[in-house]
Amino acid sequence: MTSSPREQPARSTLKRFAPRIVVSLLLAFGFAWALKRGGLPFAPPAGTAQALTWWAVPAFVVTMATSFYFRTLRWYHQLRPLAPDISKRVTFAVGLLGSGAVFFAPMRLGEMVRPYLLSTHEPEVSFAHGLGSIAAERAIDGISIVLLTSTALALSTPISPLPDHVGKLPIPVSMVPGALLTATVVFVVAFAGLILLYAMRSRAGAQLRSVSSRVSPALGERLAKMLENGANGIAFLSSWRSASPFLTNTFSYWGLSAAANWLLMRGVGLPATFGHAAVALGFMGLGTLLPAGPGFFGAYQVATYTALAMYYPMHEVTTYGALFVFVSYVAHVGLNALSCVLGLALLSGRLGANGHGLGPSS
Repeated sequence: MTSSPREQPARSTLKRFAPRIVVSLLLAFGFAWALKRGGLPFAPPAGTAQALTWWAVPAFVVTMATSFYFRTLRWYHQLRPLAPDISKRVTFAVGLLGSGAVFFAPMRLGEMVRPYLLSTHEPEVSFAHGLGSIAAERAIDGISIVLLTSTALALSTPISPLPDHVGKLPIPVSMVPGALLTATVVFVVAFAGLILLYAMRSRAGAQLRSVSSRVSPALGERLAKMLENGANGIAFLSSWRSASPFLTNTFSYWGLSAAANWLLMRGVGLPATFGHAAVALGFMGLGTLLPAGPGFFGAYQVATYTALAMYYPMHEVTTYGALFVFVSYVAHVGLNALSCVLGLALLSGRLGANGHGLGPSS
């Protein structure tokens, strides 16, 4: 029995992504095994939940949801220099869907969702435009998070000596400063590379056309156009009018995320300072860059436990810390699922069809 033309692309897509899905699931099972073997609980021990204050979860969810709003809204300001008439509703909807897809899709396949959906609904913005804007966004987020984490580490006092294990896992916490320095170098180099590519985009495009024309002039033109469009993803930084709201929203996003962590850490019984919360946020952000299962499962837990082990004795890490890890992770799952639902509703026009209510347009 032959498959219909509609079924064939779906099967082709499944075959293409199947290896990544399998690897992602294997990573999730591997992390689950490591957490159990290492004595780091996914769910808090029985009776620990009694330490949770009544306001902790609502405060965390509301503050984190507000940070999600600023994170999503900033993309509109990033894209306006490329397409002045771009729809705020569409951009915000695609941003919500893309964020949820990055969280749930295996092996960061969700990064392709935003540029694909935006190029489908906004013809002015090509796939390469969207991809370039995301590369710029990731580099700036990386620099933001390492600066926040480095500052918080400098202003807080870790326990001494730092443990050479987290639970029973042989993770030396003393490696954190070195890992943070490496991450800083990587993000700064990536950002500098994007700036250089933007400054030399015309010359790079001309060179690519010249080289590729020997094989296929049409292919050379297409590749050069993609390179130039991708480089233009960082064009918003050339104007303070677009850079200012983007950076303001970015700082609000990271600041509120750290505040949400601080509220929840205090709410579960950890004597946390804002610096502790910022370090935990930094570890979460850097940890989720590693290959992990769907929902960053495993990487999220290990990174957060490692951050907590810098400031609290291990018996607190595996009790009150486990409560923090569990509640924050479940809340992230719920918020990202809601992000997808709201994004679909906005994109279909069922919610906010006139684009109002999403914040100032300039």
